[in-house]
Amino acid sequence: MPQIENHLLWCLKDERRLIKKKPDLDLAQKHLKKSEHNLHILQTLEKLKIYDWALNIGFYALYHCFLAIITKYGYESRNQSCTITLLLDLIAKKKLNIEKDLVLQFDTLEVEKDMTSPTIRMEREISTYGVETSIDLQQLKKIKELIVRLQRETIKVLAE
Repeated sequence: MPQIENHLLWCLKDERRLIKKKPDLDLAQKHLKKSEHNLHILQTLEKLKIYDWALNIGFYALYHCFLAIITKYGYESRNQSCTITLLLDLIAKKKLNIEKDLVLQFDTLEVEKDMTSPTIRMEREISTYGVETSIDLQQLKKIKELIVRLQRETIKVLAE
């Protein structure tokens, strides 16, 4: 996957994108706790029938899991595409044992343009910047299931 490796090199060239640091398990655990907090907020918003913002917070519940994982591996990211690239690189190099699909459901890179279903990032952007306040409740259900699945995987990764 030379395209992913090239993008990763680009990410590492600017500390406003991705920084190699010392692994920090304590900070990684804090990102996981933030993800759990965000899932709780999602559930509260869902009960209040504020579905568009529930979807937004679901996006960040997932993203904090990703930040937890990369923090364990000694990185700090300030760019979502760089976070995704790093995760895909770690998976490809067999340093990270999670399903690639978990990452790709969140977002796709140019490399993965053949994906047909909308990603969570795309759904969040529509929800955030669009004018609709309702969303497909099946999509919200799918995001909640993905959050729980990714949180479980993150717990395993942090325990390794």
